Amino acid sequence: MKTIQYLLVLVVFSTAIACGGNAEKTPETAAEARTELGKKRQELNKVKAEMDSLQAIIARLDPESVKEKEVVVEVGTLTTKDFRHFIEVQGNVMTADEPTAASSETGGRIMDLKVKEGDFVKKGSLIARINMQSIDKSIAQIDKSLELARDIYTRQENLWKKNIGSEVQYLQAKNQVESLEKNKEGLEYERSKSSVYAPSSGYVDVVMAKEGEMAGPGTPIVQILNTNSLKVVAAVPEIYLGNIKRGEKVTVGFPALDVQQEVKVLTIGRTINPTNRTFEVEANIDDKSNMIKPNLLATMLINDYEVKNAIVVPDELIQQDVSGAVFMMVAENGRAVKKIIKLGRTYRNETVVTSGLTGKESIITKGATAVGNGELLKIVE
Repeated sequence: MKTIQYLLVLVVFSTAIACGGNAEKTPETAAEARTELGKKRQELNKVKAEMDSLQAIIARLDPESVKEKEVVVEVGTLTTKDFRHFIEVQGNVMTADEPTAASSETGGRIMDLKVKEGDFVKKGSLIARINMQSIDKSIAQIDKSLELARDIYTRQENLWKKNIGSEVQYLQAKNQVESLEKNKEGLEYERSKSSVYAPSSGYVDVVMAKEGEMAGPGTPIVQILNTNSLKVVAAVPEIYLGNIKRGEKVTVGFPALDVQQEVKVLTIGRTINPTNRTFEVEANIDDKSNMIKPNLLATMLINDYEVKNAIVVPDELIQQDVSGAVFMMVAENGRAVKKIIKLGRTYRNETVVTSGLTGKESIITKGATAVGNGELLKIVE
């Protein structure tokens, strides 16, 4: 160790003498300055050579002091996989079937409304009753007239069998009975329309008429939504028109419920909305949980780009140097190697590497930002 210190002092002393001898004269011309610069470079090269010689002596006499330091890192084996890129568009949940209306076939006052908004009704369930008091009175009057007409007909029939009276009287009595019976049958049919039934199963979405109000023939009383059949309708930008086809699978999600489903595209709109340059895409969904409601906000993921056996790396391992070059650090033969790469598409914190890697490298997963090109590595599990 004393020998090393002596040699270092000797080099420094020699350098000081060499530099001090020429420091008194200042060059007055450019030529003189260039000459002096050349001399200094020769002196510097001589000092460097002496320093390298001393370094070799130090390495021989004290190996531990010059041992290269290892950088602790973790590595992972790079592999290839299929890469898929998706676009996400917003949509809404709608009923696959149009809402149906329960309406009265005849006019009258609503006497008994059986449902309210939000109620679930089955097809054929009673919705409301219409007041048919006027028809009931008409039927009562016909019953009295029919009683008399039948009595007259019976008597005329008995007389006609005994060849008493005219055939015309007999036929008139018979016709009167048949006419009144037809009238009663028609009124009874009208009275049967007093009950309004649900045309389909679903939830009562809107009550359009209140109890006690007048209902006209064909006027809707309630509107029913069939929530057993739901769909997601999304507006997709026109630039993706060639990326989606009927029958292809898409992923629909419901942020409020944190639920996703993989479903098939049912229909694709035939027109482009001129206002926002989008077209509609529809997909039927399942609601086994009975939690999905019409008008619920939904998202639709559409696959617009796919590469088979691509080199895909996490975004956090991609670096950029001061020159703008993109690179990754890999481990080769126990040392760090800087690999300049080119990137492709990115999706969900992963990016495709199009060049610069073979897909079989050992990439540095932890410690990559703290290691330099060529540095010795200590790889830990």
